[in-house]
Amino acid sequence: MKIAVLQMEESVQQEGKCCSGRDASAEKRTSDRAKWMKIRRAMSRKAAYRFLLREILKAFPVLEKEYGRCRLLTDREPDGSGGESTISPFVKDALGKPYLPGHPEILFNLSHSKNGYAAIVVSDSAEASAVGIDIEARFPYRDPLARKICSESESRLIREAPSEAEKKRLLNLFWSRKEAILKCEGTGIRQDLRLVDTIRLSRSCELREEMNEAYTLVTCVKRVRKTG
Repeated sequence: MKIAVLQMEESVQQEGKCCSGRDASAEKRTSDRAKWMKIRRAMSRKAAYRFLLREILKAFPVLEKEYGRCRLLTDREPDGSGGESTISPFVKDALGKPYLPGHPEILFNLSHSKNGYAAIVVSDSAEASAVGIDIEARFPYRDPLARKICSESESRLIREAPSEAEKKRLLNLFWSRKEAILKCEGTGIRQDLRLVDTIRLSRSCELREEMNEAYTLVTCVKRVRKTG
């Protein structure tokens, strides 16, 4: 299993050169900030998917012949729609989770944060039945958000936290845990997050967690149950 994080600034700059023929930083000086932000989000997404494809090819070299020359832009819908995005190998299922058609043995997931990081997990069906990952920029503790997303047991831990710093750590952790678990299940955020008790669910799946000043990273893995 491979878990990797990429700081995307250099990749986004490269995307800008590919798309516009000039340094992407020049676009940032445009007076139309909304337009620039939309362009930058698109470039970040493309860079993240390029990162994902690169790591999949590293983990599964046999796919190099099939996808090695792919000019990946973004993912496409199941019907193949999406204009120039049809050159991508990735397809989304009905709930929006990407997969590689014809390769059910390859499990992967992708996340990218507002502060320019991308994270991927790549595995195979021999060691896991599902994977999910979430990376988020660190954010301050906000009581309204905690009340909106935390289960009863999570809220109790936050109330008992000895400091604001610990409340912040817990809220960041619970948010990314929920995202990773729901992405592992293949549903994404489509329900009341208070019903997703990450303390209870952490006993039924494997959670790998990393926190630093820049981001919170959580990977959720459902292991293959061995019989006999």
